[in-house]
Amino acid sequence: MYSCIPPSPNPRRPNPQSPSTDSSPDKKFIVVLKDTINTNQLKNHTQWAAKIHARNLQKRQSIGLPIERHVSGVERTFDVNRFKAYAGSFDDETLREIQENNDVAYVEQEQDAYTEGTISQFPATWGISELSNRASNSSTYYYDSSAGEGMYAYIIDSGINFSHEEFEGRAELGYNALKGLDNTDTSGHGTHVSGTVAGKTYGVAKKARLVNVKVFQGRKTSIIDIFDGFNWAVQDIIEKNRTNVAVINMSLTTKTSKAFNAMVGSAYEKGILSVVAAGLQKIVSASLYSPASANTSITVGAASRSHVRGSYSNWGPSVNLFAPGTGITSAGIANDTAVRVLTGTSMASPHVAGLICYIRAAEGLADAKDVVDRMLELGQKGVLNGTTLNENPNLLAFNGIELDTGYPGPELVGGITIIIRVVLT
Repeated sequence: MYSCIPPSPNPRRPNPQSPSTDSSPDKKFIVVLKDTINTNQLKNHTQWAAKIHARNLQKRQSIGLPIERHVSGVERTFDVNRFKAYAGSFDDETLREIQENNDVAYVEQEQDAYTEGTISQFPATWGISELSNRASNSSTYYYDSSAGEGMYAYIIDSGINFSHEEFEGRAELGYNALKGLDNTDTSGHGTHVSGTVAGKTYGVAKKARLVNVKVFQGRKTSIIDIFDGFNWAVQDIIEKNRTNVAVINMSLTTKTSKAFNAMVGSAYEKGILSVVAAGLQKIVSASLYSPASANTSITVGAASRSHVRGSYSNWGPSVNLFAPGTGITSAGIANDTAVRVLTGTSMASPHVAGLICYIRAAEGLADAKDVVDRMLELGQKGVLNGTTLNENPNLLAFNGIELDTGYPGPELVGGITIIIRVVLT
């Protein structure tokens, strides 16, 4: 079996598309290995990289050159199915040797990622109602009594207000990728998203469990922290045999990252679904952002109550469907009963993550492709204002409830249709 220690005697030439090796202060890199590398080889490669890092620092010291304090070597590793990678900060010589190693597919420079969502002045709890009615402007949410029971939604975001009454003790601590910071949701973004997925009042799947994966403190973070959180979520899902009962929601965006898209795709190969926001750069294709541009992500654009694409919502062929995103009421962080109204594709994505939990529980679907196909099949076709779509599919998320017969098809589990009257304020 091939081992990366020692490095190949015939190192390849540097990829002309590799990032600049200017390891300036605060710049880190993500090193993605070839998809033929296994877990043991990843371990061997990172050990080799650590030795090269130490050797080059010692060399600099021996000839009187300063040791850059920001250069710390390998910091984190990522192992998601065929996706093997690591992140860290390196001096120029070490980075050059890493790029030339035959194990390496490509290297990306660290970049920032952002949550998606802006405060809105339109207070209305219409989003979940829209998922269960073929006519717009309804104030009633209809859903099967299974309500996502037994399902798990991993929320990669800013944290969750665990004590909020919306969650009824169904929110788990999960993982914190931000070392040295507690799990407090200081922005409220993750709490709002979680409430839309599985809140008792504002949620789509009212009995699903939530797993907190904190990667944001405020609106901005490093893509490396997101990789760390995503890597943990995938490993947790696999180790706890939740592949057929889990979904990952990422209401966040960063500029296109080949590594990020590959990581999402590798998780999908293991049956793990990722629902992501299209982004709110307004006049830009979602294909220019990650993870929205990943071929295997479920990318969600935002629609208003009048069935118009939100003017803030990214568009293009990467978008799979639309969900409510304008003026969405959900849980807040001011106290354990707080509510907050937000607008954005961040608000649309959790509607679909909740819908996946709902469909899986109601119909007993396990296979990832079957779940996606069923969700797209149920979607309401042709109901959006076509003049605003910009190459987007005219498809609005729908839970498939039929008021005359209850939940459609022989897959009905609960057999009871619950009706919630939503009071608009």
